[in-house]
Amino acid sequence: MELVVDAAIVGAGVAGLSTALFLGRADRSAIVFDGGTTRIESVEEVREYLGFDGLPPQELLSRARAEVHRYGVEIKRQRVTSVTPRADGLFEVHHGHSVTMARTVVLATGLIDKLPPLSGVSKAWGRDLRVCPCFDGYEVRGKRFVVFGVPKRLVHMASWVWMWSRDVTVVSEHAFTDAELDRLRLLDIDVIADEVTGLVHSGERLEALSTRGGKSIACGAAWIPADMVAASDLAASLCDVDDMGLARIDSGGRTSRAGVFAVGNAADPAAHLAHASAAGTNVGPHVVMYLLEREIERRTTNQ
Repeated sequence: MELVVDAAIVGAGVAGLSTALFLGRADRSAIVFDGGTTRIESVEEVREYLGFDGLPPQELLSRARAEVHRYGVEIKRQRVTSVTPRADGLFEVHHGHSVTMARTVVLATGLIDKLPPLSGVSKAWGRDLRVCPCFDGYEVRGKRFVVFGVPKRLVHMASWVWMWSRDVTVVSEHAFTDAELDRLRLLDIDVIADEVTGLVHSGERLEALSTRGGKSIACGAAWIPADMVAASDLAASLCDVDDMGLARIDSGGRTSRAGVFAVGNAADPAAHLAHASAAGTNVGPHVVMYLLEREIERRTTNQ
C-alpha cells in the first residue's frame, strides 16, 4: 500500500514549523520540507517577538525544530520542486529525486524582497539597510535616516520611520504630488532629487549613501521600501494568487484549491513573526477538520 502522509508542509520558517507543531500534537502525520535559509535569517537578532527578543534567528529556528521533532513530525532538508494534484484528491509532492504522497499541502514558502542592484547591498541587507521600523526601528532610534526605493511607497515609509527619528531624508528623482510634498513638509522631511547608486561602509557599518549626482549622504540607517514577490511559484501552480504571487486565502488559511492551505508570508506580506506563529496555530485546526471530513466521506462511500 502506498504511504500517504496527512500533510506536506512546504517551508521551515516560523509559520511552517508552527503548523507542524499543531499537526504533530493533533497526531497527524506530517513532513516539513526545508528548502534552505529563511528570510528571518538575514538579520542578526530577532525583534518584536515576545519571549524571543534579542535571540539569534538560528537559535529560534533550532528550538522550533526540536519542538516539532518531539511530536513525531519529520523535517526533510529538501526543496520541493513541484506539487501535482491527483484525481483522487491526493497530492504528489516532488522533492529531489523522490515523491511524497500527501492528503493536504500547507504552503509556508514566504516571500523575497526585490533589492536594487547597488554596491554594498549584501553587506548591509538585514542590518543597516532596513525594510520595517516595527522590527528594528528601536535599535537605531534618533539616528539620521535616509529613505529610498520604490517611488509609490516612499512617502509612506518616510513618514512612518519619522516616528523613530526626527531626522529623515528622502532621496529620489520621483515627481511627488503636491499632497505628498505637503505631508513630507509637515514632518520636516527633506527631499533630495537624486538617485542612490551605492552604500558606503566604514568597517562593518553603513556610514553613507552615494548618489548618481556625486553626493555622499551620511546616515545612521537606510530604509528601503522594496517590491516583494513570492519566494516560490508553487502557489501560482496550485491556486489563485495575487499580483505578488502570494496565495489568496480565507480566514482559515484555505486557498481556492481544496486541500491546499497557505500560512505566513506565503499569503500575507505584512505578517511578522508573531503573526506567522499564530497563522500556523490558526490553520492547523482547519487542516485537521478537512482531513476528518474526507475520512467521513470515504466511510460513507464504503458503507
